[in-house]
Order: sequence, then structure tokens, then C-alpha cells
Amino acid sequence: MITKTPLITLTTDWGQHDYYMGMLKGRILSNFPQTQIIDLSHSIPSFNTHSAAFVVRNSFTSFPKGTIHLILVNTEDNNATRLIACRHEGHYFITPDNGILGLLFSNLPDDIYAVPFDKKDGTFSSLSAFIKAIEQIVNPNEQAMAEARITDYSKKVSFKATIEESTITGSIIYIDSYRNVITNISKSLFDRIGQNRKYNIFIQSKHNKISTLSTRYNQVAPGELLAIFNSANLLEIAIRNGYAAELLSLNIGGNVRVNFM
Repeated sequence: MITKTPLITLTTDWGQHDYYMGMLKGRILSNFPQTQIIDLSHSIPSFNTHSAAFVVRNSFTSFPKGTIHLILVNTEDNNATRLIACRHEGHYFITPDNGILGLLFSNLPDDIYAVPFDKKDGTFSSLSAFIKAIEQIVNPNEQAMAEARITDYSKKVSFKATIEESTITGSIIYIDSYRNVITNISKSLFDRIGQNRKYNIFIQSKHNKISTLSTRYNQVAPGELLAIFNSANLLEIAIRNGYAAELLSLNIGGNVRVNFM
């Protein structure tokens, strides 16, 4: 059980100006007046659960244990009729049943709970369900939790880098606000397959090639392409003082390949 004044983070695809934000925050504070609400990100591309999972997965451990993380992306999908909630590494997660849990965690929690939508909330049918889910975390009812436990929730599979001889083929999994692209190629995988060999990194095509890793963005000239392992230890492609995603026409799911000599 956590304190009755929880810390709650919000991750949404709503942008900064929709009234949904006011409705949700107002309901939370009306029911839990001492709650501290942290806006993690409201700039997730619409319906993009992969981007939402990336943001939450790489930030939740920086918060105190007991924090509740609300992930409101594609919440009003026509097929969605419930929220799901779980506890993982001392944190609580509440999200629509849209597959995002499979993208958040390598090992899924054992206990997943369902909270049905309240159709009386109209086009924002998940609103009351979020409040009920928070209430269940703050003031748990063991019998209600046992009855709400489910195993048939939706699970998406995250993009995985593939290995073939001396080649790693990865995918773009996130594009940040500087339009740098982040891949699913980890530093540990790069080091394990590379074994200190020389390499070429190809971004989408053979025309975009990098042969040297940078450790800082300013190690190349302005306008020049660079590759760097970021704070999440994932291979990132950027253009100094430029916007790599736009200039190279890169999108989530795009191909990045590392060929070792």
C-alpha cells in the first residue's frame, strides 16, 4: 500500500491545450487533494504506443518507488473497454488495454488488474476508470483485486535488433524533440558483436553512412551527421544543429544497419 497522497505522472498524446487535461487533473485533485501531478510528456504522437512506452520505460525509475504512472495514449480506441493496472519494480502503472505493457517491460508482472470503463463518461469513457484505478492502488481491497485479476490482456511486441554474422540490423524506435532518431541497438549489443572492429553505420540507405561514433554532439561540424550512444545506452542518429528525422526522411520503424569489418 502507498501513501494517501500519491505522486502521479502523466504521459499522453493529447498535446498541451485540450480540455481533457483539465478534466483529468481536476478529477484527480478532487478525489486526492494532496496529490502531486507530474507532466511527463503530452507530446507523444497520436496513438503511438511505442513512443509512449519508450518515454515511460526510460524515465520511471528516476521517480520514487510508489509513484503511479498514468499512460493515456490511444485511450478511446473503439475496441478498448477497460483499463489495466499493475505493479512493477515498486511502481504502479495504469494504461488502457492497448498492448503497451508488452512494450514497457521485458518481464511482465504476474498480477494484472482490469478496471472497466464507465460509459456514462461519454466520449471520455476512461476518465472515471482512471480514478477508480488510482483509488484501488491508494486504498487496496484484496477481494476486489482478486476478482479483477486478468490474464487475457493485450500485449504488443517491441522491435528487436537482429544479428546476422557481422551485421546488426536495428529499427528507429523513437524521435525526440530535436528530431534525433533513437534506435533499438544497445551499446552492449554493439560492443559484443563488434569486438573493437571497424564499422559502417548505414541509416535507411547506403547514402547515409557514419564510420565513427561520437561521445558528444559537438564533435562534428554543424550540419554533419553523427552517431552517439545516448543516456539510455541506445544508438542515436543526429545532425549537429539540424533535424535528422526531417532532413533524412526518417520515421519510426526505419532501418539502421551496422556492418562490422
